Amino acid sequence: MKKKRLIELAAIVALIALSLLLIIGIDTNWGKTEVTKLNLASGDGDQISAFMYRPKAATAENPAPVVIYAHGGSDMLEQGSSYAVELSRRGYVVVTFDYTGSHNSDVPTGKSETTASEGGSAPMGLETVFNAVKLFNFIDKEKIITMGHSMGGSYTAGFAVQHQDEIFLQVNIGMNMWGSAKVTRRDYNFINILGDSDESTLARTSNDVSTTFQNPDLKRIFFNDWTTDKEKLPAIEIGKTYTVKGSDGKTYVRAGYMPNSCHAYYLVDNDAIRTVVYAVASVTGLGLDKGVKSYGDVDKIGLVWAWKDFGYILMLAAAVATMIVLASWMLDDTCFSSLKLSAVKKIGIDRKEKGWLYWVFFAVLAILPVILFRPGILSSRKFLGINISPIWLLGGNNNAYISWQWTVSIGMLIIFLAYHFLWGKKHGGNLQTYGFRTSEDGSFKIGYIGKSALFGLFAVGAGYLVFALISAYTKQGMHIATFMMSTLNVNRTLVVIMYFLFQIPYFLTSSLALKSVGVGETENNWKGTLKSIGLGTALTVLGLLLLWVFFVVCVNMFNTVTTTTYFSADRIYIYTIAILPLFIGMTIANSLNMVISKKTNSIWPGLFTALLWGTWMISCCCPMAKYVY
Repeated sequence: MKKKRLIELAAIVALIALSLLLIIGIDTNWGKTEVTKLNLASGDGDQISAFMYRPKAATAENPAPVVIYAHGGSDMLEQGSSYAVELSRRGYVVVTFDYTGSHNSDVPTGKSETTASEGGSAPMGLETVFNAVKLFNFIDKEKIITMGHSMGGSYTAGFAVQHQDEIFLQVNIGMNMWGSAKVTRRDYNFINILGDSDESTLARTSNDVSTTFQNPDLKRIFFNDWTTDKEKLPAIEIGKTYTVKGSDGKTYVRAGYMPNSCHAYYLVDNDAIRTVVYAVASVTGLGLDKGVKSYGDVDKIGLVWAWKDFGYILMLAAAVATMIVLASWMLDDTCFSSLKLSAVKKIGIDRKEKGWLYWVFFAVLAILPVILFRPGILSSRKFLGINISPIWLLGGNNNAYISWQWTVSIGMLIIFLAYHFLWGKKHGGNLQTYGFRTSEDGSFKIGYIGKSALFGLFAVGAGYLVFALISAYTKQGMHIATFMMSTLNVNRTLVVIMYFLFQIPYFLTSSLALKSVGVGETENNWKGTLKSIGLGTALTVLGLLLLWVFFVVCVNMFNTVTTTTYFSADRIYIYTIAILPLFIGMTIANSLNMVISKKTNSIWPGLFTALLWGTWMISCCCPMAKYVY
């Protein structure tokens, strides 16, 4: 036992060390770049959270161009990590930030960052970051670059229009916004990048992203022509560099690029990263890879960002491994060993006796999460006809996933009740055999539930501490594809409490419904546990993963989202591309639940552990709507 624990501990330490090595090593370009966490204050005194990559070669004597990067909606500053890593190692200072109300930036208390400017959009933290950046003596104030993904592209585009006397280059990524069309002076360089399989744009252009580049307002900017009839403006050639004379007599660049990528550039596509690097470096004249003379040579641009993402994966693995290992250790320890109860009789439908009934329940369980995905997602405003929007403390996509959980919970409860009356009740199904036991003699002991909650808090808390340790040294959370996590801001205390309560129906009803097909009734060894985890995952989120794969194939291989209105209507394409983090998070929750339930033969310890993990996952990163009710 001691040897096994030493091996497990060594594996966790190795995961922590490797994740630190890769994240810090890639971020700092192995010591050539300095990374700094910035906490800035807006004009209203609200915190704007930012992160700076500064090449050590950037000094007062040798100032470098600076890129100010804004992430997309429902996201965090770490989303721009791949761009920041690649640009900083090429000599650029890069500042990424959480825009107002997102992640670790405060919900605004005033209007200094939320009032729309003449540029057409609110700065959302850009004014604060911009004012701070201009104070740095190591940046070239003649080469300030604003860049944003999706919603961040909209904010930075409007900001560039408003501050064009100081902005050198504006780069839109996944967003064809250009600020207010009423502004006819555009004295700055401008580049618009849209992926050929950008699901958001595909849904708005009948599956032809290229048509977006022919918008008359965009043409006027590209040709600096504000008088010709819009029907007579020439077409924009994608990939071609245009030059125009500004009102100040200077020459400015315009270009549009369409890399092989979708809207969620962090899915992530090397072509998108290379395009961004080329867009910035070709205009600025710094850091273009050897042999790259035109956009046709973009494949020659070397990339290293993926190694940092691998470090993020190891970061997550270290936290999850810690939770599973510590949970096993605690159940073998005197303090929590009393949570382990003796096994009860198997009550799942007997496949040999009632095979048809077993497979009916199996099929319904597997299909239910997918069937209810769309109606569940669309219930975040009105659930069963009741306006529930006032209860949300978070903004963005996460509320939609909670409403999906609630919708699935109703379905799971119906499945469980059907199972109970068709099979379970006749074969010894009751509160005890369904996992609600709190003692060996069948009596109810509130202390068992309290100890189960404490057990879950210690298990998830250990994973949280490992994650926090890595975050303390890397100065950031993590962003893998569309899955993101970070430590919890104290401002989110009420959020954690409420979203813990919001998730109880899902984890409780799904645990009960899965008992109909005997999930958890395999032998109590590692093979049996893996079998239970696999079966539980297959019946809760595998169908959603297959839906995600189908969607990604449609988008990336066939450049379409409108083969069916299922994806194109009601912005479901946004929620579908974000199924991946839901799958990852629920798979981890299911694994924790199964491992612990197999050892305790009770629903409570595993339920609390899965709940606490799910609460951390869903509460830590998304934008805030308000701190309190």
